Amino acid sequence: MQFKSSILKPILVIVLLVPIGCATQKARPYIDDKLLGKPGIDLSKVQTLSLPQVEETVISESINLTSLKAKADITLTSPEINGEFKCKGVVRFQRPGKIRVIGSKLARTVFDMLSDGENYWFYLPKEKVVYKGKCNVTRKTNTNAYIFPDDIAALLEYDRLFEARHSYMETWPTFWLVHILEQRSKEFIPYGRLSVDRIDNTVTELTMFKPDSAVRVQASLSDYAEINGQSIPNVVQINWPDTNTTLTLNLNNISINEPLKPEIFQFKKPKRAGIVEIN
Repeated sequence: MQFKSSILKPILVIVLLVPIGCATQKARPYIDDKLLGKPGIDLSKVQTLSLPQVEETVISESINLTSLKAKADITLTSPEINGEFKCKGVVRFQRPGKIRVIGSKLARTVFDMLSDGENYWFYLPKEKVVYKGKCNVTRKTNTNAYIFPDDIAALLEYDRLFEARHSYMETWPTFWLVHILEQRSKEFIPYGRLSVDRIDNTVTELTMFKPDSAVRVQASLSDYAEINGQSIPNVVQINWPDTNTTLTLNLNNISINEPLKPEIFQFKKPKRAGIVEIN
């Protein structure tokens, strides 16, 4: 286990004994090294890196992705829709914090989610309702909104998790587990966690926490492909434990780092749709 050198010894004691124990119970009862028993895995390619090296690699890879445009096969599972729903869609992402995902079926829009980095909107045409909230703000859990676009954008910009925060790392046989801590008063509480493949340095799992150390949102990224020298996951699966909702995006026709029209990320109130403030 490695710690960032900026954390002093007294702080290490606090971090190890108090907040991390609580976070482990809430957020990580068990971790499985999924690659270890997989056929075809060449363990001779496993790398040995320090925490600063892992962070530098992860941050550099994330920062280099400035925009993304793709089509998607979308699967949505939630109690709010009584099971599983599949549709086609489009995905647009741009730094900082901008995301647009539109799902459609039989030439009709079934949902439209948008974040402009400050506010987000989740539009359900069938229900004639738009859920609106502030980005990066603690939200109500007793809401009929079950998807939060700002979380999707935050997970794609995982380099920002490290900003002005502390971290430490666990080394497992085929991956590194990087814990990111935020200081609140005299306490250090979990803010985020990344699982990084020790063979190809790709981020395979991400978790963001709420102030009470419970899981806010989790994501898995898989089936990476190289596009213009950048490693991009073809499959992104996001889960919100509070609403028991999972959104899976199987991306195709991907293009990256191209200019996107500003109006893509501008909200226009749909006719005959009410707006429900979440925050």
